[in-house]
Amino acid sequence: MLASKTPVSLHHRIVAAGQRRRCVGGSERKPQDRHFTQPLESLWRYSPRIPPLPAAAATGRDAKSTWQPPVLENAAFEEYYKVQQIVHKEEWDAFMSVLRTPLPATFRINACCQFYKDICSKLENDFRRYLESEVSSEYGEDAIRPLPWYPGNLAWHLNFSRKELRKNQALESFHEFLKHESEVGNITRQEAVSMVPPLFLNVQPDHHILDKAYKDTCKPQGLEFDRILCDVPCSGDGTIRKGHEMWRKWNSGMGNQLHLLQVNIAMRGIALLKVGERMVYSTCSMNPVENEAVVAELLRRSGNSVELLDVSSELPELVRRPGLSTWKVQDRGSWFQTHDDVPHDRKNLVLPSMFPSSNGTEESHTVRGDVEVNIDNRSSFLRNCNIEETSKINHDTDGLSINSNKKLDCTSNILNSKFPLHRCMRIVPHDQNSGAFFIAVLHKLSPLNGCQIQGTKIQHPHAKGIIVQPQKEHEPETRLYETILTRQQNNVSKVVDAAEVLGRQQNLSIDNQTSNDNSTEVEMVFNDVESSRAESGDMKLQKQSRWKGVDPVLVFKDEVVIKSIISFFGIKESFPVQGHLVTRSTDNARRIYYVSKSVKKILELNGEVGEQLKIVSLGIKMFESHRSKDCFSCAYRLSYEGLSLLLPYVSKRILYASPLDFHRLLQYRSINFAHFVDARFGEEAASLMPGCCVVVLLEGHKHVDSICKDPSTIAIVCWRGKGTMNVMVSPPDRKDLLERMAYRFGLKACTEED
Repeated sequence: MLASKTPVSLHHRIVAAGQRRRCVGGSERKPQDRHFTQPLESLWRYSPRIPPLPAAAATGRDAKSTWQPPVLENAAFEEYYKVQQIVHKEEWDAFMSVLRTPLPATFRINACCQFYKDICSKLENDFRRYLESEVSSEYGEDAIRPLPWYPGNLAWHLNFSRKELRKNQALESFHEFLKHESEVGNITRQEAVSMVPPLFLNVQPDHHILDKAYKDTCKPQGLEFDRILCDVPCSGDGTIRKGHEMWRKWNSGMGNQLHLLQVNIAMRGIALLKVGERMVYSTCSMNPVENEAVVAELLRRSGNSVELLDVSSELPELVRRPGLSTWKVQDRGSWFQTHDDVPHDRKNLVLPSMFPSSNGTEESHTVRGDVEVNIDNRSSFLRNCNIEETSKINHDTDGLSINSNKKLDCTSNILNSKFPLHRCMRIVPHDQNSGAFFIAVLHKLSPLNGCQIQGTKIQHPHAKGIIVQPQKEHEPETRLYETILTRQQNNVSKVVDAAEVLGRQQNLSIDNQTSNDNSTEVEMVFNDVESSRAESGDMKLQKQSRWKGVDPVLVFKDEVVIKSIISFFGIKESFPVQGHLVTRSTDNARRIYYVSKSVKKILELNGEVGEQLKIVSLGIKMFESHRSKDCFSCAYRLSYEGLSLLLPYVSKRILYASPLDFHRLLQYRSINFAHFVDARFGEEAASLMPGCCVVVLLEGHKHVDSICKDPSTIAIVCWRGKGTMNVMVSPPDRKDLLERMAYRFGLKACTEED
């Protein structure tokens, strides 16, 4: 997908939502049966207790149904990873012991949310102290703590699993807090290791980022990216602590079946990467066939165009281990060191690229400078040290890394990769009480040539009848990255081509200088349909979408309506409206969405090539139609979702309320003009023409001329009725704002009766 330019400010956000994966700890988007109405301070101190189940009810259950603990054993799993030597022999018991324990819950605060500082303060000063005093005997003194390697203390580790978080009554209120903050988008509940890859992207504010897509690289490059996160589908055995099914169904063939798909997805990523920029390849698998073997094949195919970066100096608090340089391949219970050892009838399924020393592709990768490396892959880095300083030794003429204390035995049957795979990173569960993960950071030095690109279309030539099912979860986010682009076609899993239709039409120069690109999102499914041209020139989108079950994307061109909106709200000329408004309705557009300049260009190209991109959702909801007969001059009202983006450009229909009146509006939702505490505010509201308006919280000594330009300003959408001012904010958002008011100003939250 094309993702946001920066974790803090979501610019030019385009999300490819083909097969959305929900992250570990992903929020439970279920309607809440009740809303906590006491202040946040008392939310976790005085939560009601659930009474124990009556004895009669317990004994009345079916006596024959007895629960059995899950079997956390798999002999094939243990044999496989013992042979691969992914950890020291003396660490094995500790490694397996941790795998059999529940995965601790983790979450991160979204720095792009308006109230992230309040949430950080609340966690540090209130929840952390309370939980340490209440559950320290059960979960330790650091029952909740920030992850040391995540910037800004924005990610938190809990010493209890998601299940314990749900079941333990002492944690009930904290659980409710997490669910609420997740529902309104302030936090993302995600496995700790899944937070790592984006941090190695080193994203800058002007970057455009791709998360898994590819193109037919026989065509000229047009759509290129500054950063690419290539988080590929994998066997997912690194997530074995999350669920018990993996213990039962794991087999070594899971990784073998995905290897070529992973290679080709990553090669497409490299082809789309700008020269001089970086791509992060990652999996939640421990299998070297899905990890180091894939990276080695990328380096073989890319030649001198791509290098594997040493990033051991980045995120120094993150405990990681170097990648493996040697491994074996297992097929149907048999082990093979080289492709020559594979039986003839299996050579088309067990591929040369799966092995450490493959001659399947020309190995022309050059390692620059002296490489200081310990190739003993059984060595573990219990703290993050500089991998390049573990031993002082140069590569030989073949680029083979050798431990300074171990002479290479040419007669040995142990073959090592000729690439600096020690620069890859392995995260193992017992180092920091997490899941397992693999990460490699690649840097593009020069364009790929045709030979390097040719033949890398995403498909598995031997996968007939095989359905690949990615096991990794990955939740949607307000966030930096999302999902993988795959679909099942003729019982073969393939990532389908679509970026080619954009790249070959014109050289898309993505403008990143528009200040209005924040928080704009497009979700799309890429499809490998044959190219068909529509009329060129202005975007001509069909009245009916070519995709069954998906509404079309239509440029909103009703000039009368657009002018009425601009006039009614006094939208300044500096805010680009023309051509940036789209709708999904073929008639009587109920909702109007705003898209950035970059997304607008992609939509235009998509129209020119006959809607090759299947667009699921896009933009940010900016205006909604209303049916009120009180407001004839403008048929649309503002949407709270897009208010923060539009507010600096609105010059009319703005009221400024004191904290007390602002709080009362949120608390009671509808207030008569005469019932405001500030009589002057009531008079101003009464004098306003009926219709939609904005009420801004006037804090401290802020001047009204500058307050709307301040990104920290709190404002809500309201409706000026005949005799009342009515709040037009969803219950979850209203509750969120009330809790911020209670925290900032000590104002009482509303009760259930209110």
